[in-house]
Amino acid sequence: MELAEKKDVVAKTMIINGKTVSFSYGETILDVARRSGIYIPTLCARADLPSTGSCRLCIVKVEGVRGYVTSCTTPATPNMIVTTNSDEIEKLRRGILELILSEHPSACLVCPIRETCEQFNAPSSKTGRVTGCNMCPNRNICELRQLVEYLGLKEIRYPFFYKDFPIERDDPFMDRDYNLCILCGRCIRICEENLGISAISFIRRGHDTKVGTSFEKLHVDGNCVFCMHCVDVCPTGALSVRGSKWYGYPDSETPTTCILCEQGCELVIDTKWNKVMGAHPVRDMSIGKREYCVKGRCCLPTLFNNPDRLKYPAIRRDDGKIIYTDWDNAIKHVSDILSNYSPTEIAVLSSRHLTDESIYALNEFARIYAESNIFYLADDEIIFPNIEKSDEIFKDIKILYVAEANSLTNDTVEKFGALENIIIQDIYPSPLSTSNKVCAVLPAMVFTEMNGTKSCADNRRKPVTKAAEPPGNAIPDWQITVKIGNALNSPDFKIKDFRSIQNHIQMHPWTITAVPMVPKDASTYRGFHIADFVPDFKVFIERRLQLKGEVHF
Repeated sequence: MELAEKKDVVAKTMIINGKTVSFSYGETILDVARRSGIYIPTLCARADLPSTGSCRLCIVKVEGVRGYVTSCTTPATPNMIVTTNSDEIEKLRRGILELILSEHPSACLVCPIRETCEQFNAPSSKTGRVTGCNMCPNRNICELRQLVEYLGLKEIRYPFFYKDFPIERDDPFMDRDYNLCILCGRCIRICEENLGISAISFIRRGHDTKVGTSFEKLHVDGNCVFCMHCVDVCPTGALSVRGSKWYGYPDSETPTTCILCEQGCELVIDTKWNKVMGAHPVRDMSIGKREYCVKGRCCLPTLFNNPDRLKYPAIRRDDGKIIYTDWDNAIKHVSDILSNYSPTEIAVLSSRHLTDESIYALNEFARIYAESNIFYLADDEIIFPNIEKSDEIFKDIKILYVAEANSLTNDTVEKFGALENIIIQDIYPSPLSTSNKVCAVLPAMVFTEMNGTKSCADNRRKPVTKAAEPPGNAIPDWQITVKIGNALNSPDFKIKDFRSIQNHIQMHPWTITAVPMVPKDASTYRGFHIADFVPDFKVFIERRLQLKGEVHF
């Protein structure tokens, strides 16, 4: 029978622990057991990785088969009778686990007073080297601990062998302590299967076997793209993301969409004290390949929590001095200045990094109040969406409303020969902020601090969900624009709130689709170079340019 025909055959049945269960062609015993709610312990197997049977913990007894087989590599067959939890199997599993723990710091795992110790002694996760569970940042999610508890392991009969590998901290973004590694190979397989680059593999032999790169080079000098999938699948604390491991466990996890580029990857934002402390992929990566890049995976906490973020509205007084104020005074100040100019004298510089709602609000503002003089800057190119215009219009512009100030080069600014006033709406101060033509600086939120949607490369609008609180009095870009638009009192400016913007987007989708997307390899956010705010990213960029002459994410 051909493969395609076999897949179409009605599901067959087998027996696991006396329970009749159905299975489909191509499933393993472990697949069937998991789907049927039957637990089989394992360390090396994951639903999103090819199975190897290396840890041996998933052994089961198949009637008619000599010895024991690994359930993760044994295909299910019709009428197969399987036992997963006999006394003999559990005894063998405990023996296997003892051997694994003989090369993993394990005193805490079998300590008789562990529960009391953990109850009254605060964890010491900021230690340089992990020698026990109390010092491990992964102690509460360690799969070894879960197995020790499940199998009821009380002692380890074999002498402990500490490998004494040096802790590897010379690469950006991640720390590696291979003294905690159990050689399950998950990190190697996820690198091969998900990215197809094989940046790491098993090296050395015997007790010295470890995971590493060819010739034991730094990861940054090899093919590693620092997607951190290896960290995501590691069952112990051998691998950790440096930027977030010191904060402990997050207070909350919020699924959202990363809008640093056109890919629109689904990310889960970890927050603590209402601030971004990290990001990780959705836990189940079996749906399909997920090529997360280092920008969204590792750079968000440092990029968004920088103390230099704009926090409060500021306006320039008549005497030329910039002062902080509240939103009501800032909006009145801006609208009073804008009301002195005709639409042909106003232009808007939008940002490709904004949510759809903020982009639409700026476009509607430009349509009503700026003769549709809205443009984007992409790779030093001036782009007018939805309409054919030339940058010749700039010579008559007297007031510029900017949502991406750091992208404005001196050459572009010089095109505005008649420029008198600049309104900046942004997340960080920029060189343009010091210009004496700036009449207001308005603080905006980043995408982890707001709700909205984003149109991505797959032509889908994906949800952007608020995960953290903004600094100071920063508010979403769309809200700033709506406040200014409403203060100018034109009856044609009909958007009033978030819901009305979304309704207008549904009726005028071309407003969003005409916006140029941010390429995957872009290294900026709203015109700011990420490397200027994230030191590890700067190391990564400079090293790749030095060795390969280019950088890809």
